[in-house]
Amino acid sequence: MAEAKMSRITLEEIEPAVFKVLLRFMYTDMLPPDDELAGSPVEMYQHLLAAADRYAMERLKLMCADKLWENVSVDAVAATLYCAKTYNCRELKDKCIAFFVEEKIFKKVVLTDGYVQLVQKFPSIMAELREKVGA
Repeated sequence: MAEAKMSRITLEEIEPAVFKVLLRFMYTDMLPPDDELAGSPVEMYQHLLAAADRYAMERLKLMCADKLWENVSVDAVAATLYCAKTYNCRELKDKCIAFFVEEKIFKKVVLTDGYVQLVQKFPSIMAELREKVGA
């Protein structure tokens, strides 16, 4: 590989704090405790999910999806669903859609910024949500 001869490799689209956690995971197969993460744990798990998807680290992807699900709320479910759709997390996506139905919170969620971003990026999600909420 050409990188083996280089003294420095630049990784695009990954923040140093995210890369540090990613590297730690690669060596330990563990995530650090939430209180050791830089910034918001939810944001960190969203960034880690993106990195895990990009580098095909399925176990890390599953662990991030679990952490995001632990923190789901009315305010966060649309953003979590956005991540699930963007990074191909079918199980997390299904849980988020079920959350809309089970908690009967659809009318509250549609008023969040996360929902607006979700629908702008994935317009087809509206039909899927309507089908589940109406059922």
